Amino acid sequence: MSTLHHPVEAMPADMRDSVTTPSAARVYDWYLGGAHNWEIDRAFGQRVVEIVPGMKAYCRANRRFLNRVVRYALDSGIRQFLDLGSGLPTVGNVHEVAELHWSSAPEARDPGDTRVVYVDNDPVVQSLGGLILDREGDPRRHRALRADPIADPGGMWALLADTGVLRLDEPICMLMLSMLHFSKDAVGPHGALDTLRERLPSGSLLAVSHWTTSDATEQEQEENRRLVEAYEQSTHPGQLRSHAEIQAFFGDFEMLEPGLVYAPQWRPDGQEEFTGDPERSRMLAGLASKP
Repeated sequence: MSTLHHPVEAMPADMRDSVTTPSAARVYDWYLGGAHNWEIDRAFGQRVVEIVPGMKAYCRANRRFLNRVVRYALDSGIRQFLDLGSGLPTVGNVHEVAELHWSSAPEARDPGDTRVVYVDNDPVVQSLGGLILDREGDPRRHRALRADPIADPGGMWALLADTGVLRLDEPICMLMLSMLHFSKDAVGPHGALDTLRERLPSGSLLAVSHWTTSDATEQEQEENRRLVEAYEQSTHPGQLRSHAEIQAFFGDFEMLEPGLVYAPQWRPDGQEEFTGDPERSRMLAGLASKP
């Protein structure tokens, strides 16, 4: 569904492109069972599921990783979250997970202690995200920004500072989940990560999940090839990477146990829905701390 009612031709050019082309963020929302996607996204998502039949299960495993990371960060004393390439803040989003965990903790902490900023470069996603947060969140503690943390990490950080939502001198849990495989090497993700890691205060956490080519069977290799080819027709074409290539995104941060592993293997809590061999979940995931 869409909450936008303006004719496509009346929209700014960049928004028209997002409306008339399948959006990786809105397609991901469809994979997760969300309602904030359009027919063009659903048709594209169905085509991808025909290429990779387990896609929805892989995305749910990635979402469960998000859930565990947020809870780990809170239990470690971190109250601030920066969700980059967030997509739409729906279906088990960061601030919902944080507030549910915080309010249900034995000490019954005040969920008003948590702050979340979502960042995405898709103009429609940012617009819809802002409307959703205005309706379901707390504008003082939750914000949706339109920015590109890969193309312009410094500019994104300046916008973040302007919001005043996060205290940039205190530890932040920065999430880049199912995002970096939409950044080809040619656009400079490694340099952007260098900048962002440097900006994070000491004690911050960096969470990354990324579709991998490691351990792929012959059939999965063919699916990967067709998947990359399909996403060339979306708003965010991408690049799949090996374990070593994904590990490099953490730089000199200290990897937390169990390291960079398949998403269902990262600190399982007994609520994991993925029941197959973890190596078949296709997504590597890890969490690291800034010294």
